[in-house]
Amino acid sequence: MAVADIRLSISTRIRKHYIIEGTIGYAMRVSKAKKRILETADDMFNRVGYADLNVNEIAHEANVSIGTLYYHFPNGKISILMEIRGQRAERYTKSFEEKVNSESIQMAASLDEGLEFLLKTLIDIHRDERLVLAALDSEVLSNLIAYDRVAESVSVKDLMESDARPVIGLLQSLILMFPEEALTIDSKGAMVNKIIDVLIHRYVYVESTFGSEGEFVDTLIRIIRALLS
Repeated sequence: MAVADIRLSISTRIRKHYIIEGTIGYAMRVSKAKKRILETADDMFNRVGYADLNVNEIAHEANVSIGTLYYHFPNGKISILMEIRGQRAERYTKSFEEKVNSESIQMAASLDEGLEFLLKTLIDIHRDERLVLAALDSEVLSNLIAYDRVAESVSVKDLMESDARPVIGLLQSLILMFPEEALTIDSKGAMVNKIIDVLIHRYVYVESTFGSEGEFVDTLIRIIRALLS
């Protein structure tokens, strides 16, 4: 496969993923009341933070009864949070597709340059979602049983696989662009993506503990190389 074809396939691969995953929007699948609850909760979440969210206040601002709120979100705040996570997964995919469709990634002169652009893009996107990510981690750590119950109802596994697919695809394309590096991704893609994801989560929470962004990215590149060698 020619290098030019591989470079062209990067944007095509990600665009195809976005078309498949993003065409069915949440807004088309929820009732007006549920949509209003989600919009209200998302706005309040950004204003007061997840810890101070109160389902009674959400219902009041959304102009619905508390019974209606629990009808749509049986587990209260965590159910709402998981729905917001689902909505933002679509936005994550779109943002990733737009950013990595630039000439910067397609014209990378080396594998490390391509990885650097990919990782900095992921860091930027995760920074935008750091409040939701932190709230999810908080829920997982505080009540594993409740989280598992809600996670099953909203197919968290599917969401995670959807998030991972374009990243893994791009890693595959970069490896093909630079065969002299002798790296292989094969069945290791999901594991590599998860390790990257977990570390970036921690970085966007407390960036000062990881040194500069450049140092953190260099560390991630070394980890990726070690895992794929």
